[in-house]
Amino acid sequence: MSEAKESGQWKMSAILTVTQDGTESFESLDQMPKVLRARCVKALQGDESATLVIADEAGRAFVQRQAERKPAGDPETPAPRPAGRYPWRLVLEIALVGGAGLALWLLATLR
Repeated sequence: MSEAKESGQWKMSAILTVTQDGTESFESLDQMPKVLRARCVKALQGDESATLVIADEAGRAFVQRQAERKPAGDPETPAPRPAGRYPWRLVLEIALVGGAGLALWLLATLR
């Protein structure tokens, strides 16, 4: 992190990158690998880039924790089961399958 003291204020910069390979932090763009640096510079010039100002160490720790969280669409996260959304439908399906099985059994045994 680069620090510069100007008129009683400290300026620090940190670059936090999150890729498929993991999370890394750098003090400046010069410390980043060339390929990652080029992607970062291209992204920073886009319309969706923003500047994030964090006032204290707790804010920095919060951003670090958020970056390390799994994405919302992570395949390891189980999807809600349809049975949980429609319990009456599950009961109806089980009853129909059971009734069909009972009808076939009765048909086979009563002949």
